[in-house]
Amino acid sequence: MFKRALIISALFFFLADFVHAADLSKLVEKRISQDGTVLDLKDMNIGPKGAKKLAAMESLSSLVTLHLQGNNIKARGMKALAKSAHLANLKHLDLWGNLLGDRGLKAIADSSYLKNLETLKLWKNEISDDSIEFLASSKNFTKLKILMLNNNLITDAGADILAKSENFSELKTLNLFRNEVGDGGALAFAKSVKFPNLESLFLGENNITDQGAVPLIESQNFPALKTLDIGKNLLGESSALAAFKVNRKEKVRVIIR
Repeated sequence: MFKRALIISALFFFLADFVHAADLSKLVEKRISQDGTVLDLKDMNIGPKGAKKLAAMESLSSLVTLHLQGNNIKARGMKALAKSAHLANLKHLDLWGNLLGDRGLKAIADSSYLKNLETLKLWKNEISDDSIEFLASSKNFTKLKILMLNNNLITDAGADILAKSENFSELKTLNLFRNEVGDGGALAFAKSVKFPNLESLFLGENNITDQGAVPLIESQNFPALKTLDIGKNLLGESSALAAFKVNRKEKVRVIIR
């Protein structure tokens, strides 16, 4: 009886996987744009197996924008996508909440095909300092204009690596909201001259005090900066005064609450 139940269970999962592949193809047909450049699979929970099947689809060869938020593809699924020649034209990739981890980010960094990315959204992916070096050194990220790393595990060490990287001269938006960045990371950014085109820097809900916030607010190293958000940190009167002085000039909007 027990053996029979195991066989039925195995058959069920085999058939489920088979049906999933067929369903995924139909889903892609329904959710891809007419010109084949945009595919929105947000919250479809395709998992690692679905990502592998997605990577094999020749119909994605014209894809420019891929929305994969909330699909739980994990590192295994990301590795499959990163090896897909069909995604060579991809410029905008949203991977919010996929549990990629450091190995998933490394797969993007090592990819022979994901070399044209301009937007990379990686919030809620359990990314730590261990993989920030991949971001900072891989030439796959030199065209980035938007980099979203909010809600991860990045500390001062990771922020320092980002601040010293040569990869981000084209970057316009950097989001590190709700990580574990402290004064060391804030000071690293304040001293950095690697972000000539950065317009928005988000460092809210970290562990920054006046010691790191004031030099960052007063930094002259961001010629294109329009918004600096360091709200919901451990800030006091010194930061408030520095923000007031900068905001009064109406060039940069500093958010401290």
